[in-house]
Amino acid sequence: MCHGARGPGAVLLRARRSGETKPMLNRRRFLATTAAVGATLAAPAVRAQSRQTIKIGLAPQQATQAETRKVWEPIYKIVADRMGVGLELTVANDWAGISVALASEQIDATQMGPWGYVLARAKGEARIACTMLVNGEPTYRAVIVARPGLKIEKWPDDARGLSMQMLDVGSTTGWMVPTHWFRQRGLEPKTFFGRYAEGASAAAAQVAAANGQVDLATGWDIHRNTMIRNGTIKADSNTVVWQSDPLPNEVVAVRRSFSEEMRVALRDALVGLTDEQKKLLPWPYTGFVPGTHEPYEVLEKMGRELGVLKA
Repeated sequence: MCHGARGPGAVLLRARRSGETKPMLNRRRFLATTAAVGATLAAPAVRAQSRQTIKIGLAPQQATQAETRKVWEPIYKIVADRMGVGLELTVANDWAGISVALASEQIDATQMGPWGYVLARAKGEARIACTMLVNGEPTYRAVIVARPGLKIEKWPDDARGLSMQMLDVGSTTGWMVPTHWFRQRGLEPKTFFGRYAEGASAAAAQVAAANGQVDLATGWDIHRNTMIRNGTIKADSNTVVWQSDPLPNEVVAVRRSFSEEMRVALRDALVGLTDEQKKLLPWPYTGFVPGTHEPYEVLEKMGRELGVLKA
């Protein structure tokens, strides 16, 4: 900024030259004028920043937070450019943290698992922008795998009394979907299986079944296929003995007070990625489609019937 004789400082300078006897008054004028100028410049900048920066939060989908950022930041930079806004990308320590951040409106949008989205909608009025595509499909399946050599001819009868490793109770496919399936048939997993455990990570459960540490383990097809592709387990390391009906995929969801205009702009930017840009997506993601809540109502129903989602 130019500080010439026409600036606010000229008021005090002229006062001293003319011998005025009210220096404090002139000082007050100087400070007031400076504050007004500062406010005039700063306020629009603050407002512009709040309007023109989108805050994206991600859970650590890859092995580390740094790897998650490396994988997804290029995609969201493209999206932000398409929207004409700046980007502030944050990677949380866990899935729970990112759900809390969206519900408390610390972030504008995030990628969430389907059950996480249902909970965020129930607790924080989150809204869906897109459904994520995996190998071109907007759905995936829960699976139960068996250790090598275990023969299951009739399901679930032949599984009675075997050991079962389920995932955390917050998992869509690793706990809620299979638990609901059993209870709908009058079977309580904790007593149906001979040794029952909850709380394993998805990877640990797959490996436990592959190593014969447990007879059965829950999970989901996309994750299992990713582990096979990455060489963590082999295709015949364990066997899929049950799978659910198709379930709606992960979503991109936005916070409660995110404007509808911005939600649509985010949706259109994600859906409008070019084939070349989609190559930046980590396997097995292949794109995005506009999302509605309707496909996720089946998970709401399951949650209510299991008592983990209030009506």
